[in-house]
Amino acid sequence: MTRAETRGLEAPDRALEEELRARLGEVEASLEKAVRSDTEFVTDAARYLVAAGGKRFRPLLVLLAGYFGDPTDPRLIQGATAIELTHVATLYHDDVIDEADQRHGVPSVNARWDNTVAILTGDFLFAKASELSADLGTEVTRLLARTIATVCDGQLREVEASGRSGQSKDSYMEIIRRKSASLIATSARLGGMLSDASPETIEQLDDYGTALGLAFQLSDDIMDVISTEEELHKEPGQDMREGVFTLPVLYALEEGKDAAELSELLGNGPVDGDRLHRALQIVRGEGSLLLARRAVTREVRRAKQLSEGLAPGRARDALVNIADFLAERCGADR
Repeated sequence: MTRAETRGLEAPDRALEEELRARLGEVEASLEKAVRSDTEFVTDAARYLVAAGGKRFRPLLVLLAGYFGDPTDPRLIQGATAIELTHVATLYHDDVIDEADQRHGVPSVNARWDNTVAILTGDFLFAKASELSADLGTEVTRLLARTIATVCDGQLREVEASGRSGQSKDSYMEIIRRKSASLIATSARLGGMLSDASPETIEQLDDYGTALGLAFQLSDDIMDVISTEEELHKEPGQDMREGVFTLPVLYALEEGKDAAELSELLGNGPVDGDRLHRALQIVRGEGSLLLARRAVTREVRRAKQLSEGLAPGRARDALVNIADFLAERCGADR
C-alpha cells in the first residue's frame, strides 16, 4: 500500500500536502537512480522492492522535520533517500529471516529469486545508503551507521527470543525500540540536522520520533491480529507463524482466560492452519487487545506531548496528525 492509498497520512494543510508530494516525487526519482548498477541483474534485484511501493513513511518524516529549519535544503532529498534505502535493505534481510513469501503485495525477493540474492541485495542497499550519507558529512554518516547497528541489534534480540512464550513485555518493548523505533527517530532527527534546525529542536524531533516509532510498531502488531489478508497483503497472524510474539500475544499469554491453551498452541512448533486460527481467536479477545491499544495510546499521546515543544505551525500539526492516524488505524484512543 502506497502513501497515496493510506488515508490519514496526508498533511492537514493542503498546500503543505502538495509540497510534500512534490518532494516525495523527488525522493522517488533519487531512489530509482540510487539502485542502478552496471549489472542489469543487480539493478533488477535492488529495484524490485523499491518499485513495489510502500508508505514512504520514513522519508516523509525526514521532509516534515525539515520544516523546522530550511525545508528547501536539497540535502533533505538525499537524506530521505538514504533513510528509505536503509529501511528497504532491512526488508530484504527480514524476508530471509522470516522466510516470507510476499512483501508489499508481490512475491518477496527470496521467493522471486533465492535467499542468497535477497541477502546480497540488502547488503548492496545498505552500502548505497552509506555512500549517500558520506556526501552529507561525518555526523550524518555516524548517525546512519549507529542506527543500522541498533536495528541489527534489535533484530538479533528478536531472533533470540523467537518462539519463547515467556518473553517479558519489557523485553519486547526494548526489541521494537531498537528494531523499529530507532530508524523512525533517526528519520526525524536527520530532517532537523539537514535543514539546520536548532540543536534543541533536533533533540525534540528525535524524542518525538522514538515515541512515534513505538506507536507505529505497536499499531502494526495489532493490525497483524485484527486485519484481513486483503488489508495486510499477507495472511493475518504472520508474526505468530514466525515465532514472534507481539504485545497483544504477550498480554493474552499473561492475563487472558485462555492463556494456558494459547501457551500450548504456541509452544508446539510453527503455528499454522487450525492452530493459528484458534490462536488468533484467543488473542482477539477484548482483554488483550484493549491492553495493547492502551499501549498505543500511551505512545501516541507521548509523541503529541513531545511535539508541543516544537515551533507551532503546519508542520507540527502534520506530525500530530500522523500520531493520531497510528491510533485510529488500530482502534486505539488518541
